[in-house]
Amino acid sequence: MKALKTISIHSNTWDPKRLTQLVEALFARKVLIIGDVGVDRYTMGAVERISPEAPVPVVRVEDEQHKLGLAANVADNIRTLGAQPFLLGLVGKDRCAQDFRFLLKKERIDASWLVVDATRRTVLKERIVSDRQQLLRVDYESTAPVSAAIEKQILMKVAGLLRKVDGVILQDYAKGMITESLARGIFSAARKAKKNVAVDPNSATPVSRYQGAFVLTPNTKEAEKLSSIGIHDEKTLKQAGQKILEKTGATHIVITRGKEGMAIFTRGSGEMKLIPTYVREVYDVSGAGDTVISVMTLALSAGAAIEEAAILGNLAAGVEVGKRGTATVTRQEIRVALEFFGSVGV
Repeated sequence: MKALKTISIHSNTWDPKRLTQLVEALFARKVLIIGDVGVDRYTMGAVERISPEAPVPVVRVEDEQHKLGLAANVADNIRTLGAQPFLLGLVGKDRCAQDFRFLLKKERIDASWLVVDATRRTVLKERIVSDRQQLLRVDYESTAPVSAAIEKQILMKVAGLLRKVDGVILQDYAKGMITESLARGIFSAARKAKKNVAVDPNSATPVSRYQGAFVLTPNTKEAEKLSSIGIHDEKTLKQAGQKILEKTGATHIVITRGKEGMAIFTRGSGEMKLIPTYVREVYDVSGAGDTVISVMTLALSAGAAIEEAAILGNLAAGVEVGKRGTATVTRQEIRVALEFFGSVGV
């Protein structure tokens, strides 16, 4: 494996005017989001005693919130940035599916492209929270691979939607929707339509399933699983990135590294490019990956280079983790972050 040269990208190397133009170009673009969808339910209350039935806390419920979860949160990110999401996901024929459609309507996201499978339950993730501390999470879901008939329905919708969009996001949460044959069909259709596919991978999925992706955005733990290489220094980081490039044939791999920023690998470049993190304060890292792939896909569809797209995605993630819970980010917030970090020099 050939040694890569390390290039560090700091804010003093930015072209502020160019990045600002790209932020504005995120507006009104169209993105197809394909992946597992569901509802995030937060049940919140006070713990004042221990149950007499078992040594567990009793939560007196005070509030309950429902939010769009999984790939639907990516669609919500796309919408908040002023672009148009086309969400293609799988729901059951149950009460949770009704709740999910209500949330989509509330956030002005079209539910027309959802596929219904009456044999499956709609994904619901319930978090029991007290005093901002999560006590328990309960997952209601079906994870068996979808049937050939459902795959056919999904691919028919993909074929019809590819003509309408500027880019594609494949969100894999390993809930059974993204089967090997479905992934192969999606990449084949996108290639014929000349549309790039950005993939947020799952470490439980064989890395070979992502062959045909333009860019993958694994976090460090996912990169370790996908490459079978433990990442603990610059050398192993390079090895993991190169290995994923080789296994997927992707053009780019962007490993998101939390407080350590991002590492960009490009096929044939001979370089690993490092971007520092842009965070002022951290409340909650949940949803940061959704923000990254949303902004990067929009930026790439607007003509950004991979480094420019990663910088904007990183800035947006820095804003998102400064909010409590899974959140979205606006173009104005990215502009403010761009000005701030450009002025302080990072």
